[in-house]
Amino acid sequence: MLILFGAEGKTLDSDVSKRFGHSKFFLLYNTDTLTFEVFDNDEGEHHNHDNLSYFLNQGVKTFVVGNIGPHAFEVINQPDVKIYRAIKMTVEEALDKLLKNELKQLTEPTISKSIGHHHNEEGHHHNEEGHHHNHSHH
Repeated sequence: MLILFGAEGKTLDSDVSKRFGHSKFFLLYNTDTLTFEVFDNDEGEHHNHDNLSYFLNQGVKTFVVGNIGPHAFEVINQPDVKIYRAIKMTVEEALDKLLKNELKQLTEPTISKSIGHHHNEEGHHHNEEGHHHNHSHH
């Protein structure tokens, strides 16, 4: 079985991404060989989710997401595909729970708007740009 995780990093102890379509990486785990491949999510600002179609074509039937917007959900919500939700856990923990049937299966997107640039669903927006201090030489 192939399982696709949206992840913040390239290892099994990375956190599952809060927003599936905005994941930094996708980890494709193969339960038959117990190995995984890492894919960069290089969508940038386009969010056309072409890469998700690629995974479907590879035969991925199980997706593990944090939150998922309507567009990405529509792309992967095929008749034989199952989408599970993993919040505040690592890929490894999510995999473990998935195999024990402890993850909640999603039947609809968890986010109503596809791109929340104007507001953050959780009500607080961390601006990544603000954390870089200018090191000016005196």
